[in-house]
Amino acid sequence: MAAGAPSNPAGDGQFRGLTVASLGDATRPGLWIETPLVTEEGPGRVIAPDGTVVAMTLIPSGGERGSGSRLSLQAMQALGIALTDLPTVTVLSDG
Repeated sequence: MAAGAPSNPAGDGQFRGLTVASLGDATRPGLWIETPLVTEEGPGRVIAPDGTVVAMTLIPSGGERGSGSRLSLQAMQALGIALTDLPTVTVLSDG
């Protein structure tokens, strides 16, 4: 795990980083995050600022690291994040 990485309350996984997340395409179903923190699609988890952990698909956004991420509508709801919020979330890869 990287220095300064938060503890992983939901088991093993590779810390990918912190990212500011906004609502993605609300018409696209499922639990997913599009993020520049991964280069290949795969399973992972996202941790909300309040510690809520949700398993979801990590999808590469193709953006530059630090450019922010997009969460699905279902992921925002599962994480308890208001649709207009821009939270900083933690991304863990399980693949």
